[in-house]
Amino acid sequence: MMKTVLATALMLAALNTSAACPVKRPGDAPVLPDGAVASKEDMYEAQLAAESYILQAEAYMDCKVMNSRQHRALAARVSALSGQYEQEITEYQIRTDMVAEK
Repeated sequence: MMKTVLATALMLAALNTSAACPVKRPGDAPVLPDGAVASKEDMYEAQLAAESYILQAEAYMDCKVMNSRQHRALAARVSALSGQYEQEITEYQIRTDMVAEK
């Protein structure tokens, strides 16, 4: 009986903490275009989507409603998205610089 009461109290406390966070947990990271073929507009939209996702994830992590495993997993997704964006923007810049030099 005591375990049930304690488990219920902990669950209610966790729900209350989650409700206090004004930011929704971010879903899947945005799909980024291939920098080798993307247009300038595609890359700009990708930048906005990546920035929005990262800001939402950071705000959600600041709420401290996740356990350490969940926090590390979300931080890893943010890091992977950031790295992928950097790779695609570098490819895009190399391609557009090569075109501009012709």
